[in-house]
Amino acid sequence: MAYIGVSPSNGTRRVHTYTATASQTTFSGAGAEGATLSYKDSNFVDVYQNGVKLGDADYTATSGTSIVLGTGATVSDLVVIVVYDVFSVADTVSKADGGTFDGNVTMAGTLDVTGASTLTGALSAKGGAVFNEDSADVDFRVEGNNSANLLFVDGGNDHICMNTSTDAGGVLNIKTTDNTANLVLFCTDADDSGGPILDLFRNSSSPADGDVLGLIRFKGEDAGSNETTYAQIIGFIQDEAGGAEDGTLKIETLIGGSSQSRVDMTSTETVFNEGSQNIDFRVESDGNANMLFVDGGNNSVGLGSSSPDSGRKLHIEGGDTTVGITLKDTAGTQFGINSDDNALKVKSDSSGAELMRIDSSGNLLFNLTNRLFSDTSNTINASVNGSSVLRLNRGADAGTVVQIGLVGTSQGTISISGTTVSYNAFSGSHWSRFTDNSKPTILKGTIIETIDEMCDWYQLEFEVEVEGKNETVKRSYALQDGDNVGDTVTYKHEGSDYTATIVKEDDNKHTKCKISDTADSKRVYGVHADWDNDDDTVNDMYVTAVGTHVVRINKDVTVTAGDLLSSNGDGTAKVQDDDIIRSKTIGKVLTNIKQETYSDGSYTVPCALYCG
Repeated sequence: MAYIGVSPSNGTRRVHTYTATASQTTFSGAGAEGATLSYKDSNFVDVYQNGVKLGDADYTATSGTSIVLGTGATVSDLVVIVVYDVFSVADTVSKADGGTFDGNVTMAGTLDVTGASTLTGALSAKGGAVFNEDSADVDFRVEGNNSANLLFVDGGNDHICMNTSTDAGGVLNIKTTDNTANLVLFCTDADDSGGPILDLFRNSSSPADGDVLGLIRFKGEDAGSNETTYAQIIGFIQDEAGGAEDGTLKIETLIGGSSQSRVDMTSTETVFNEGSQNIDFRVESDGNANMLFVDGGNNSVGLGSSSPDSGRKLHIEGGDTTVGITLKDTAGTQFGINSDDNALKVKSDSSGAELMRIDSSGNLLFNLTNRLFSDTSNTINASVNGSSVLRLNRGADAGTVVQIGLVGTSQGTISISGTTVSYNAFSGSHWSRFTDNSKPTILKGTIIETIDEMCDWYQLEFEVEVEGKNETVKRSYALQDGDNVGDTVTYKHEGSDYTATIVKEDDNKHTKCKISDTADSKRVYGVHADWDNDDDTVNDMYVTAVGTHVVRINKDVTVTAGDLLSSNGDGTAKVQDDDIIRSKTIGKVLTNIKQETYSDGSYTVPCALYCG
């Protein structure tokens, strides 16, 4: 029950005795009794000086902790102050009925609370705190401003939940209801060391090769609401031997319901698609979505292409009209292969000078950007100044240097023995043409005569821009009626139209011809070998004049080896009337073995020609 007084241990009267110093006026603090002077009301204070009670006018009592004399005391005066406290109800809490502490409470001993505790203010446990010391099946919960379970300790399952009281199966379960981060690790250290750091530590006392060190699984539900691992990252011990430790990291995803390796990083290799699945690998650059593309289904690689040509192991595709490969060493020397202007180009040195190209017509060009001649078939063109255009060398031994064939069969060679070069199965031919530029059927070996007309060849000359530079290109041209040298015409070259000028070729040694119509003619040029089918604008033929070739013999003439031949006047040959080589002599029969017999009865035999 309540009681009267300041406290249960003090009465209503307190005495404070002080021995004065010279002229002392203020008295406060602890007196001779040891109690510190304090009072609530100056009306309940009596002051005595050397046993005489002072009146109210002789001192001042206003501060509550000191008395000030109006006149300073004399040395050794005895000043006694008696304080009388007013009546008040004690401020205590009932043991039986309880109550509220409005001020701070300090306890030196142990506080045991049997019932529930509600703390409105902050809780500070400087010496540490233990909850559920007796390991009972009880939970611990901390509320947040908007979460009833900001921290929830599940005592029964020995799990910890954050922002939820639902145990999701982990020792630590963290829940969000939106797309904010569940867990953030951050480090404020400003040095160059790593941080923040997340360790997955398998603290095994008996590690072994193949042990799984850690697993990060990415889970979701399937259409049947089944919890499914769609992707995972796994770390393994590859080799646990001290000083030779190796690790493996795998990234796996579901493919068709089965977990398949996408990336394997071992001590010796990094493998993509170890399971050989029909999946592609693609690397994107700033301007190309398929800078590197591995076609898993077709087993091919595309550079710049997502659809490599079927059956090609490597397909390179460039932007616009350019695609290329450059090989460069540390000295800056480079070797490049480029495909642009519908051509495959090989370049070298830092200036990018072109050394070789294969153009759109299949011509192989060395040190050229356009073919030299007018033909459009697959040819080899080479040009150089101040040196040999073609160098062929055999090692230390003699033998064939060049082999020439037809349909896979060797027809002739150029060989060397010592310092002698031999042209084997040699036939020397000249260009010629009929006066009307016609192209009739002529039997091989037919005798040909010259006429008093020269073969003139014309070309179209125009400029082509190649990599920023203009180059002069010439193409064969058949002069049309009304055309003159110096005229300009429109010419289509590799898909583009050019203005070309008609020019005449510089040639002054080839005459036109006719089929021999004069017996024993001294104008025999040689025998017909073939038409020059490489150029369809002018009907040129090859007339063989020296070397070995077949000669067409009249059906009524019989020849033997060693016979000299002359013109029969009908395109065939006959046996010359003497054995002296003359201006009319075509050649000498090498054998009477017929090579071919024609429908008119004429036939061919091998001969050594003397017309050239």
